Amino acid sequence: MERVLNRFVGNISPAALLVSSFFWSWLDVVVFGPAVYWAAGREMLTMPMILSFAVSIAVLALGAASARLRRWLASTTGFAAGALLCGSAGSVLLFAGAFHQEGSLLIAAGILLGVFEGAGIVTVGAVATCQGTTNALIHIAAALPMNIVVILLVVFLVPEASIVLIALLPLLSSLNLGVYRARRANRDALETVLLPSCRRDIGRSLRSLGVSRIFLLVVLAITVAFGMVNAQTIEMTGNGLFDAYSGLIVRAVMSAVVLVGYVRYSWRPQNIFIAALIVMAVSLVGTAVIPSAAVQLLFLAGYVCFDLLIWALIVSMNHGSGVPVLRTVCVVQAMDQFGIFLGTFIPLSDSSQVIAVVSAALGVVVMLLVMYLLLRDRSVMDNLGDNDYGFTGDSSAPSAESCPSGASCKDAPSEGLEEAAPPAVSLDELAGRYFLSTREVDILGLLVAGRSGPYIADRLCISANTVKTHIRHIYTKLDVHDRQELLDLVHLSL
Repeated sequence: MERVLNRFVGNISPAALLVSSFFWSWLDVVVFGPAVYWAAGREMLTMPMILSFAVSIAVLALGAASARLRRWLASTTGFAAGALLCGSAGSVLLFAGAFHQEGSLLIAAGILLGVFEGAGIVTVGAVATCQGTTNALIHIAAALPMNIVVILLVVFLVPEASIVLIALLPLLSSLNLGVYRARRANRDALETVLLPSCRRDIGRSLRSLGVSRIFLLVVLAITVAFGMVNAQTIEMTGNGLFDAYSGLIVRAVMSAVVLVGYVRYSWRPQNIFIAALIVMAVSLVGTAVIPSAAVQLLFLAGYVCFDLLIWALIVSMNHGSGVPVLRTVCVVQAMDQFGIFLGTFIPLSDSSQVIAVVSAALGVVVMLLVMYLLLRDRSVMDNLGDNDYGFTGDSSAPSAESCPSGASCKDAPSEGLEEAAPPAVSLDELAGRYFLSTREVDILGLLVAGRSGPYIADRLCISANTVKTHIRHIYTKLDVHDRQELLDLVHLSL
């Protein structure tokens, strides 16, 4: 199973993927989806959802402030306790409150759901980001399409069985976390996101957020828009499965598209990021002019791409900041939840003029942020494009022990080395494992043989810039940072 998974989605444990998949499935059918209300024979209410967002923001804020709480939430015991006492119990209370139309039960359900929502985001953030920049993106992109299977089961099962499955999803997620943490390598990887990313000037740097303030403003603007569009979608929803879960279908499809494009065709994350921001800005302005479900789905398509890249940005921006990665996860996701919380209130005004004005304003704000990032502050773009960061606990990254004692680990080996590429069949196996294209395999063989960039450009009749682009893609896919780490990984793998 793990070999098959590595072939398609990289060095990601099946248990880690299921942790995220079961949690996001629960989030979609309980917090965002009408499945529980359908089972109770009632219309979906926004009050428990809004309350759960408020509570989850508080949990994430506390997680950002307390290292002890972050460690407990990401532990098997802490997550299992949250799954049983808040996730499963909250889902059952939501069903009971909707069925009996009891406000106190709905309030209690919203609080419990919010606690597990915040705890789940912390845990999933730990599991995803501990794998490094590349695998963080691949992990979430692979987990989201799997939600469709669970949601189809929830929707088409009889109400009693549907509620049982919904209540089991948090427990299934915690069970898979236990399986994932059973391996020492995985526990060590998780430990890296709990520790400061840089040992220098820790006292000063811990006061920072570990992420660009401009990026936080981008997150806030976009998530406010998402909360507004999502609430509108719920209000406009019909009784059919496609009507209720059209946004989720868009998310699953776009996640799969990004996954295939990134791992198979070497799509550049910067291009995905810019395209997502532009699509969202245009669709928001379009919604203000011509309100329609099609324009809203276009916005959701852009939002999915942005939401996937958040995880890679968290890792790359945090690198060297001195702030534990999981603290940065809490900060960014608290801003994310806060934006959705604010945006959810806008459609409650029942004024089409207010919604149109806010949509147009948000569209302009997003466009201005795009221009600012492109012209004035390229830190977000640079973090997406120039580096791919991993951690010492990542089994795919070579350790310092892979360099023999006294060996010189320089980025560029001697030009005089004879060209002795590994056997083609071995490179083909490596290409299948890390999704290398045919051209990337050619360049990898020459890199391993010790050839320089100009030599490779002349040999393959391509430009030097094209060679640099392919080398960057190879580094990203293999999760290495320089030539020596690449050589270490290739020789260990072949």
